[in-house]
Amino acid sequence: MAGARDLHAVLLAGGSGTRFWPWSRADRPKQFLALTGGEPLLVEAWRRTRALVPPSRIWVVAPKPLARQVRRLLPELRADRLVVEPEPRDTAPAIVLACAAVAREHPMAVAAVFPTDHVVRDPRALVAVVEVAAEAARRGGLVCLGVRPDRPATGFGYLECAARPSGRRAVPVVRFVEKPKLARARSFLRSGRHLWNAGMFVWRVDRFLAEAGRVAPAVTAPVLAHAAGERRAWRRAERRSVDYAVMERARGVQVVALDAGWDDVGSWDAAARLRAEAPDARAVVRVDSEGSAVFGEGGRLVALVGVPGVVVVDTDDALLVVHRDRAEQVRAVVDALVSTGRGALR
Repeated sequence: MAGARDLHAVLLAGGSGTRFWPWSRADRPKQFLALTGGEPLLVEAWRRTRALVPPSRIWVVAPKPLARQVRRLLPELRADRLVVEPEPRDTAPAIVLACAAVAREHPMAVAAVFPTDHVVRDPRALVAVVEVAAEAARRGGLVCLGVRPDRPATGFGYLECAARPSGRRAVPVVRFVEKPKLARARSFLRSGRHLWNAGMFVWRVDRFLAEAGRVAPAVTAPVLAHAAGERRAWRRAERRSVDYAVMERARGVQVVALDAGWDDVGSWDAAARLRAEAPDARAVVRVDSEGSAVFGEGGRLVALVGVPGVVVVDTDDALLVVHRDRAEQVRAVVDALVSTGRGALR
């Protein structure tokens, strides 16, 4: 078992379910899907985390409507380790709430915070990097795990580092950079000093809560009031991501480089790319349909003829056919369903 006794893990299990409609829905976001052809992403995240810490030190934060599904998929999760958000308010309130829960039991604990809707092909590499980051966190750093880019991606945020990043030591983060245009992304790739912001963090909970209180009181104060028993305070918390609310303005932000086969599985195109690495989970016949993928839980055969590069998602009440180049536009379908009075299908 890796991980010192002060190390805890926080798994983020919220989400809206819009990018992977119709397989995902508002009450079944991406982490509950077996997008890679194996287990649901949440279960895969749990198994990775078990290599770091025992179940007694794994905390899962999820909005109330998803809590029952979390318990069903993670039977090893202790009841008192499920941190329930009354309603989703983005990642900053969720993380503050979870870190406050950890701090009540272990005020100086180091928390490793992970999304549960990503893929990590090399969990051992992740464990090694978390251990490096935890040492920096014990010294007071707010440490990001930054993924070393292998292409000039324009769909990710970047971390600009003060020195060439390494997986063996933490280096200061100069700034967070929003999703860049292609030319700028290419320059980031050439520089060797930019990493993808993967939304994974390691810090001492007391240090994070203090810094969050300093730079994001509109998030932190209502969440801590809610945690102390003032239940109505939750709705006063600002809806903000932890990057915008805290990390971009915090002091002592550092990064350790991660090379672990990470993928955020951000669209049906990404899911199709991952599915190509594994056998089809259902019966599919392709004729002149290279690069196409089929998802769904039905057992019927799906045949594709002369439709290369498409994703087909087959469910009981909806069928999606989308070209992989247009996968980011699936959210528009969900918007259309709501605007036309068919929100029950979202």
